[in-house]
Amino acid sequence: MKRIALFSLLLIFSVNSTLAQEVQLPYPSTTALSYEKNKIYYEGHQISKRGCQTILKLNAEQDLYKQYRSGLRMYTAGWSLMGIGLAVDAAFLTYSAVGIYYWAKTYDPKRPTMGPAVLVFLGAATVLPALILFEIPAIPLICVGKKRMQQSIDAYNISLSEPQTAKNYWSIQPSSNGIGLAYHF
Repeated sequence: MKRIALFSLLLIFSVNSTLAQEVQLPYPSTTALSYEKNKIYYEGHQISKRGCQTILKLNAEQDLYKQYRSGLRMYTAGWSLMGIGLAVDAAFLTYSAVGIYYWAKTYDPKRPTMGPAVLVFLGAATVLPALILFEIPAIPLICVGKKRMQQSIDAYNISLSEPQTAKNYWSIQPSSNGIGLAYHF
């Protein structure tokens, strides 16, 4: 019983290793990436930033992949902060516009009210803190993230021109005489 279990495990392992070697990567490592006007091209087709991350993960060194991933995270965080800041600005400027509208509509020189004026001043007073808290820190995040992504793409393209060394490895494979240990070089 132990022999059958051992044989079946070896057979499963050898079939899995054989199938894993036959699977080709969806992105061959011989094509360079190009970066123009904030768009990334691969084999003449535009790809997303996540697609570029996948190509680097499958084909590039781990350092280039990590550099691109950190740049993409910074780039995304910067645009998220910019969006939050612009949304806050839009909301409070809308409060100001509503306050000005009601102030003009209900203005009575005999009985002045301060309700609409509070909306106007609240909206105007919160635009500057939103700018300082969200939009100004977003600009360096976007610039540094974009630069890191471009640097990793450039390094990947340079690594393509360098000669690739084959990786040697051992595997258990079936042959015409049974199961054997094979060294691939």
